Amino acid sequence: MPVTASPSSRTPWKSFWSLVVIQCMNSLNEKGVQFLLIALGIWMAQALQYPLSILIVLPFVLFSPLAGWLSDVVCKTRLLQAMVLLQVLVLVGMSVGLWMHNLWVAIGFFTIFCVQAMFFSPAKKGLVKDIVGTENIGFASGILEITSMLALLVGQIGALYLVYSLLKLWGPDSGWQAAAVPCACCTVGAVLVFLLSLGIPRYEAKSTRAFRWSLLWCHFTQLRMLWQNKVLRNSEIGVGYFWFIAGVMMLIVLQMAAEAHPVTGEGDFMQVLGQQKDSAVLFAWLSGGAISGGLCASLICARGIRTWVATAGGIGMTLGCASLAFLPYGSAVFFVALTLTGFMASGYLVPLNALLQDRADDDKRGDVIAAGNLVDCFLGIMAVVVQGGMMQLGISTQWQCGLMACCSAVVALFIMKHAKA
Repeated sequence: MPVTASPSSRTPWKSFWSLVVIQCMNSLNEKGVQFLLIALGIWMAQALQYPLSILIVLPFVLFSPLAGWLSDVVCKTRLLQAMVLLQVLVLVGMSVGLWMHNLWVAIGFFTIFCVQAMFFSPAKKGLVKDIVGTENIGFASGILEITSMLALLVGQIGALYLVYSLLKLWGPDSGWQAAAVPCACCTVGAVLVFLLSLGIPRYEAKSTRAFRWSLLWCHFTQLRMLWQNKVLRNSEIGVGYFWFIAGVMMLIVLQMAAEAHPVTGEGDFMQVLGQQKDSAVLFAWLSGGAISGGLCASLICARGIRTWVATAGGIGMTLGCASLAFLPYGSAVFFVALTLTGFMASGYLVPLNALLQDRADDDKRGDVIAAGNLVDCFLGIMAVVVQGGMMQLGISTQWQCGLMACCSAVVALFIMKHAKA
C-alpha cells in the first residue's frame, strides 16, 4: 500500500528521487518512440518529424485546462500512477503495430501517448513543491528539468542510434523490426517504473473545485490568471521561448543531417545509415552541453532562485546560435558551438521554471502549470511552422541559426530587465 504523507521537518528526498526516475522514464519513452517513428520514416523516405512534432504538443493546446484542474482536485500521486500505467498499455499497442508493419496503428497509439504526457506533466510538477517545500524548490526543480531533458535527449539519441545499429546488423529490409525491438524494450522499462510509482507518498488535493464543461474551452481564463501576475508572466515568457528555440534547433539539426545524407527512396541504405548516425552524433553534442548547463544552474540555485543565471544563459544561447551561423558543418569548432548552445540554453531554463512553480498559489498551481504548458506547446507548434517555413523558403541552416540568434538576443534583453525573483 502507498504511504500517506504526513507533516515532517525532514524533506523526503527518497520520494523526490523516485519521482525523478519516474519522470525520466516517461520522458525517455515519449521521445524515444517519437524518434523511432522518425527513424522509421527516414527508412521509408517519409518526413514524419514535422507531423509528429505537432502531434506531441497538440493535446497540451487542446486539453491543458482539464489537466490542470484534474491535478488540483485529485491526489497527484494517484494521477501520476494512472498515467504511468497508461504508458505501459500504449507502448504495448505501439509495439504490436510495429510488429504488424502498420504505421497508422503505431501513430495512433503514439497519439494516446501524447495525451498521457499532457496529464502526466502537471501532476509531476505539482508534486515537487509538495515533496521538497519552498526552500529546496530551486534545486529540486532544476534537477527535475535537467534529468527530464537528459531523458529526452537520451531518447532521441538512443532511438536513432539503435535503429542505425540494428539496420546495419540486420540489413536494409529490417526497418520495421529495428523500430519494434527498442519499443518493446521501452515497454519493459515502463512496467518497472510503474512498480516504483506505487511507493510515492500521497498528498491531499489542494482544491475542491467541481468539474465544469467550460474546462474544455477555458484556456483564456487560465492564461489571464497567469498573465495578471507579473512574476509568473515574465517567467513563462522566458520558459516558453526555451521550448520554441529547442523545437527549432531540433528540426535544424535533423535538416543538417538530411542535407548531408539525402535519401532518395526506400532502400537507399547507406544514406539512411549516414543520416541516422549524423543525427545521433549532433544530438549527443547538444545533449552533453544541456546536461552540464542544467546541472551547473541547479547547483547555483540550490539555496535560492538566481535569476541572473537565466540572463547569462540567454546571452550565451545567443552567442551559441550566432556561432553556428558561421561555422562549417561537422568541424570541431561547430561541435563546440553546438555544445555551448545546449549548455547555455539549459542553464537559462532552470531558474525561470523554478520561479514559475514557486510563485504559483498552492490551490492554483495546477492551473498555472497547465497555462504554462499551453504557452510552451503553442510555441512548440510555432517552432515546427517557423522552421518548416524557413526550409521551404530555401533558407540555409546557417541563416536559420543566425535568425535564432537574433530572437535569442531580444529575449535575453527582456529577461535581463523583467525576470526578477
